[in-house]
This record gives sequence, C-alpha cells and structure tokens, in this order.
Amino acid sequence: MKTDALPTDTADLRELLLAERARREHAEAELQQLYALSRIPLLNPNPILRLDATGRLLFANHAAGLLAQELEATGPSRVRPQLLQAATQALRTGETAQGEVTANGRHYLLVTVPVVEDGHAMLYLTDVTAQRQAEQENRWQREFYETILAHLPAVVTVLDPDQRYRYINPYAEPDAAKRRNRIGLSFAEHAAAIGLPDALVTRRHRLFERAVSSRQLVSWEERWPGPDGQIKLYWLCYYQPIFGPDGVLREVMCYGLDITIRRQAEARVRENEAEMKAQQAFTNLVLDLNPNLIWVRDAQGRTVFENAEMRAQRRHIAEVAGAPSMEAAMSKDEIQVAILADQQVLSTGQSLTTQMSVKLANGEVKWYQTVRCPLVPADDTVQVLGVSTDITALKQAQQAAEAAALARENFLANMSHEIRTPLNGVLGMTSLLAKTGLNEQQRNYTAIIQHSGRHLLSVVNDVLDMAKITSGKLELEQSAFNLCDSMGRAAEPLVLQAQEKGIRVVGTLLRDSCPHPWVLGDSYRLNQVLINLLSNAIKFTPAGGTVSVGGYFVSETDDTLTTEFRVTDTGIGIAPDKLESIFLEFTQAYADTTRQFGGTGLGLSISRALVQQMGGQLTVQSEQGKGSSFSFVTTLPKASPEARQEALAPQAAGQEAAVRGARVLLVEDNPVNREVAQLLLESHGVVVHEAASGLEALEQFELHRYDVVLMDIQMPGMNGLEATARIRAHADPVKAATPILALTANAFRADAEKYVAAGMNDTLPKPFDEAELLSKLAALMAGGSSQPADRPAPAPPAPAPLPAAPEAAGPLFDLALLRETAHGSTTFMNRILASFHTNTPASVAELRTALAAADWPAAAAVAHKLRPSLRLIGAAQVVTPLAAVEAPDSSDAERQAGTEQLIAGLEVLLAGLPKEV
Repeated sequence: MKTDALPTDTADLRELLLAERARREHAEAELQQLYALSRIPLLNPNPILRLDATGRLLFANHAAGLLAQELEATGPSRVRPQLLQAATQALRTGETAQGEVTANGRHYLLVTVPVVEDGHAMLYLTDVTAQRQAEQENRWQREFYETILAHLPAVVTVLDPDQRYRYINPYAEPDAAKRRNRIGLSFAEHAAAIGLPDALVTRRHRLFERAVSSRQLVSWEERWPGPDGQIKLYWLCYYQPIFGPDGVLREVMCYGLDITIRRQAEARVRENEAEMKAQQAFTNLVLDLNPNLIWVRDAQGRTVFENAEMRAQRRHIAEVAGAPSMEAAMSKDEIQVAILADQQVLSTGQSLTTQMSVKLANGEVKWYQTVRCPLVPADDTVQVLGVSTDITALKQAQQAAEAAALARENFLANMSHEIRTPLNGVLGMTSLLAKTGLNEQQRNYTAIIQHSGRHLLSVVNDVLDMAKITSGKLELEQSAFNLCDSMGRAAEPLVLQAQEKGIRVVGTLLRDSCPHPWVLGDSYRLNQVLINLLSNAIKFTPAGGTVSVGGYFVSETDDTLTTEFRVTDTGIGIAPDKLESIFLEFTQAYADTTRQFGGTGLGLSISRALVQQMGGQLTVQSEQGKGSSFSFVTTLPKASPEARQEALAPQAAGQEAAVRGARVLLVEDNPVNREVAQLLLESHGVVVHEAASGLEALEQFELHRYDVVLMDIQMPGMNGLEATARIRAHADPVKAATPILALTANAFRADAEKYVAAGMNDTLPKPFDEAELLSKLAALMAGGSSQPADRPAPAPPAPAPLPAAPEAAGPLFDLALLRETAHGSTTFMNRILASFHTNTPASVAELRTALAAADWPAAAAVAHKLRPSLRLIGAAQVVTPLAAVEAPDSSDAERQAGTEQLIAGLEVLLAGLPKEV
C-alpha cells in the first residue's frame, strides 16, 4: 500500500513512531555508555571503596577484594580504622584528602573524595609498594655509604667545579656544626679561616686544575706545620675528577691519608741506620773473632756467610793440598757427608750434631764437631746455620782413653782367663776328691782348698764386676722372681756363719707386709747386694752382738712394687768422716781393716752401683762403736701371672737322667780342665770324647755323631770360633745343627754375645760348678736344635726374615724396632748402640779399601754383614745403597756409586746416632 494514500493522521503517527524509535535508540546508546562507564571502577586495577558515614561498605571493586574482606571482618584490623577515619574526616570537612595506608604488606596512596549529598565517601587507593621499597633502598644505600664515609679513617671531601665544598666527612671535620658551615666555602676561604699558608692554597688550586684538564687522578703530599713551625702532619692527597655523561665536570672528589706515623717511622729508621751499621760491624767483629767455624748455606748448598775463622780454614786446607779451593782438596766422601747432613736439617727442620774428620794432604787429620740448625731469614727460605768446633785434641784424648779402656778390658779378660782356667781345675778336682773316701784330716784339707778357691773366685768376680760397672757394661737381667724367697736364699747361708761366730741374727720377713712380692728384675744381683751387706755386718760385729736383716713394704701401683731392705748391726761402726769414703773402690774405713778383717774394699762400691742401676740409692747410718745400718729402696715392675707361672714351673725332672747316655765332644786345650769336665760328666753317665784343639775336634766330629759339643774358645791353632764355623758349614744338615756350648773364661757379656752370634747355642763361664754344667747340657738336649746322636734330624729352621727396609727416605734412624727387640730395656739398647759405634768404623775402613781396589766382592761381604744391624736401628737411608753393593748383577759403576753412598751414609749415621738412649 502506498503511504501517500494514508490519511493525514496516519502519516503523523508514522512520524511519531519513527521519532520514538530514534529516541529509544539514543536512550539505549546512552544507557550502554553509562554501563560502560559504570564498569570502569569495577575493572580499575587499583582498589576503589565506597563507605558511608558509619563505615559501612557500600561498594568495592575487584581490586579491593582483600580490603573489603578486612573491612567486613569482625576481628581486629589495622587498616579498618585508617579507612574509616579517612572517610568520616572527608565527609565532615567536605574536602578531598590524601594519605597513605598499609594493608596486607602493601603500601597504598589513599585519595578520599566526599559525596556529601549522598552521605558517602569514595576511597581511591593506588599501590605504591614498589615506589616505597625503591625509596627505602635508596635511603639504606645512602645511609650505608654515609656510614662508610663517616667511619673511614681518611679525609674525604667533594668540591664543585668552582672548588666549593659540597660534602665533608667526619674524619675531615669531626664537629658537625663546623662541617655545615664549611659547605659552600672554597678551600681558599677555609684555609684563610684556619691560618693555612697561601702557598698551600695556590698549590691546591694548581693541582685541581691539572686533575680537571687531564681528566685523571692527581696525587701529592702535603706537610702541615704546627704552631711552632715544625712539621706536625704529613698527608698523602688525591684529586679525582668526576664527569657526567655529557662530559661536563660535575664534581671533584678529594681524599687524603694521614701518613705522619709512616714518615716519623721512616725518619727513625734513617736515624737508626748509623747505629745499625755499627751494630752490624760489631756483630761481624764478634763472629770473626770467634775461634769456631761459623757458616750459613742455602738449600742449594751455596755458601751465604762465613766468618773469618772459616775463611782461614778454607785457605789452609786448600794451600796444604795445593788446590784452588777447600772443596777441591776434600774427598768425595767428606763432601757427601756434609751434603747429607745439610739435607737432613733442611728436610726435618731439626737441629743435628755431627762429628766428621777431614784428612789434609799432608796426612794430618782434623776432627770437627758441627751443630747444624735450620735458619729462616726474612724471605722465608730455609737455610742451614753451622757452628763447627775443632775437637781434634779432644778426639785424640778420647781415642787414647778408649785405647786404655780397651787395654784394661783385654787385661781383665786375660786375667780372668789365666786365673779362672787353673782355678776351674782346682775346684773341680777338689769337688771330685771330696767324693772319694777321705779321712777326717783329708776332708778338712779338702774343705780348706775349696774355701780358699771360692774366696779367690769371689775376689776375681768382685774385680770383674767393678770393671764392668766402671765401663758401663754390667747389665741386669729381667726375669720373674719372689722377693721373699730371694731374700731368704741370700740370708740363709750367712745366718749359719753368724751363729758359728756367736752372733744373734734377727729378721723381718717381707712376706709379713707384702704377701705377693713377685717382681721382674735381677734376683742374682739383688742377692749379691744383700749378701755383701750381711757379710759386712757379720764381719764387723763381735761375738755376742746382733745383726738384723729385714724387708719392708713401702708402696705399690698397678704395675710396680716398692720395697725397702735394711741390714743393721751392733758392730764397730763407722766414723762420720768415713761414711762416704767406704763406697769408693778399693777403699775401707780404716787402714788396718784389710789386715784385721780381710776384703778387697769393693763390696760396698759394687753394692751401691748395683742399687743405683736398679733405680735406688744405698744409704748408711752409723755411730762409731755402736754399729751401722745400711738400707736401700727399690721399685721393680710387678711380674705378670704368666711370668710367675713360668718361674714356678718345675725344672725338667731329673737332669741326671736327662743327660745319662748322652754323647758329648769335649774340646779343651787345658788338660786339667779337660779332665775335670770329663770326670764330672762321666760320673753322671755321659759318654765323653776328648779333643785338645779345633782341628782334632773336627776329626772327631767327622767320625762320630754327638748330642752336644763343649767348645773351649782360646786354643792354639784353630780356636773355638773357627771350629764352630766349620761345624755349622758341615754338608750334613743334621750334624751342622748339633748344639755347641761355649766354655769360656771371659766373663764379659759382650763375649757371650759374640759367641752366640758366631753360631754357638749358649755359653758357660769358667770355673763352672757341676749343677750349672748339667743344667746347660740338659737344656740344650731338651730344647735346642739338636737331635739324639746317630738319629736323623730335620734341617735347622730357616732364620726369621729381617724386616723390610722402608721404601721412602725418612729420618736418619728409627729405634722403634730396636726398642721392641729389647722389650723396652734401655741397657740392652745402649749395648747395641755402643757395639754399632765400636764396630762400624772398621767396616767403613774395609769399604774404603774395597772401593780403592775396586774389590766389589769384598764390598758386598761388608755390606751383607752390615745389613742386619742397619735394619735393627732403622737406618733406612743407609740401607738403600746396600742392594747395589750386594747384587751380583750390578754393574761396576753401580757398585762403585753404591759403595760411595754407603760410606757417606755410615759417616753421617755414626755422627748423628746417639751412643745411648
């Protein structure tokens, strides 16, 4: 239908409808716009809140969710009061307000807008946490740097381009008010205020300009005078220009260090230089006037210092040899000894005392004792300081004394042999004679002979004991024994002697105060002391007198027992001025004592020495005419249950039965002694074959098989040691293992050790008694490596391997193995050390001879002989070259080098190894 055909009112209606439609669309658009605007607060990333005057929450956008929860919560809240106060205050004043609140660990900028007509307030919060943290960090950094600058022990100031102060630290000006006043002043103005010279201001200005123009650090030193015009302060100052990114000067940092103390110290050093030079000259004079050789060498062996005496000695040794230097005049061995000693001091850091000899070209031998010690100079390098003393005269005197001592020892050994050998025959024959049918007179004569012989043997033993004591060769055994029983055995025979003389003997048993007196020690020597004291008491006490002997418990620990022994008499006594002299060798209290009472004057000397060796002290109390009291205290180790058990174990039952039927080869050149031994043995059923020499013994040994060989030592022709070596080398291993008992008149322990080392099983000193001979014989047959005669026997067991030598070079020696072998016995260790010092020089001489002649088999034999003792004392460094010397496949060059090293090592070892521990 056409619209123009409608009635007029219809057209109006259409227009009306169109207008309404347009109005609606416009209204909807406005509504959409209003809706979009209304969502802006909801979508705002910052919290927005609406509160009424009572604090009731009317609106909160999404960003204000946590704040809204806290506002509506019933519990305590820190943020609720702040927001409520901001809203109520804004509504009351009708003005927009700003502030800050903290909620949930965040910082907010709060803008409160009051809507008074509606009775509510809009709260707009902006999160400024990052900004506040950055500000806090800046404050902390500022405070940190200001703290450092405030406590920095240096002057720090900052100048602007016009040389005016921008900053002054407290070290530059401690007074805070003065610091504030100086800000903005120039250095020239400040200098004028405090009276600094114009020259200082001018110099500062020039240096400032130099630093700015060069754009580099400038340093200089200033001297500030005091009121008296003297230099008071020294400053080391710096200008450091600082430019901005645009290259324009921003500021100049000025800092200074107070170097007054350093300059004063330098001045004192300069003032002391003259004194130090004088002191050095004095020290050099003292060193040069010192008669000892003083020197310093570095780790490479270069001489760093020598005193005048050392330089003179160098020239002398070189001139005598016609050599260009001392080193050129010395042998390789002598130089090597010195090098090894230096190296030991450098490697261990310990001082070392050595002795060495230098043989001059004219044949003169100079001996030096050198003390080397580590020296650490200022550069921390380690050097060797040596002080050498010429001990040639002392060495010659020592050698003379040792020769005299050796001659004395040889004399005593020969005397022992010459006296004991016939005495053995006298006592042996007398013992046999006493077993025959004798009348009363003959028995008396026999008893007198026996008594006189035993007395003579006692005198010989006393002399030998004294010789052992004075030479330090008397050793104490360490075996388990009962002190009570030992005391009883010592006293028993003398009690009868006292009773025969009419002397009353009273005693106090040790067992009364010490029920278990088992100890480790030398019961024989303890008995010897008690017998000496008791014999003297009986000797010097007249008939009707009293002698008292007692043992008393003193104290004990878990490991030791301390006891006292005392012998008291009512005899003639000793004058006070004689109490010390009675302990001297061959000395008695009165000149007529020997004539009236007999004796050698050795008993008390030996007793005191034995007690001292046991760790005690023999003391005497006496009153002339009333008697004397001798006492000593000993502390001995307690015996273990095992040691007591072994000591209490019965001896092999029936020694006579054990030796009956045994076949024995008796080798003895003295016919009397041979007959004595033969008669003693045959009386107990022993089959005895005789030989008067070593050669005759070997002939008999080839024809027969023996259970034991009794071998004399000193015989014409082949001696006992040579015969023993031939027996041990026998092709038949059974016969080679036959036990050999040495019969010797040499009473020194060293001799016994030498015989055992030569292959003998045991020793028996002459003169021997019957029981001792049977005991030794039975022991060898029961526990030795022997087998019954004419029976097959296995080869002797191989000796235990020696401990392996250390692979790495270490200390010069290590006595751990020796200490273990000695079971802690100091005496044993000292004996071994002394033996090494005594015998090794001869081995060194043999090595030198072999080296000069290129006799390598001889050198190998000496090296082989030295190896056990070197291993025993832990001389690992000296053991090392033994392999090259001994090995059959070594080249001559290797053997020569090994022998030279061995000689040098032995020289150092002899110099550094102690002779006793």
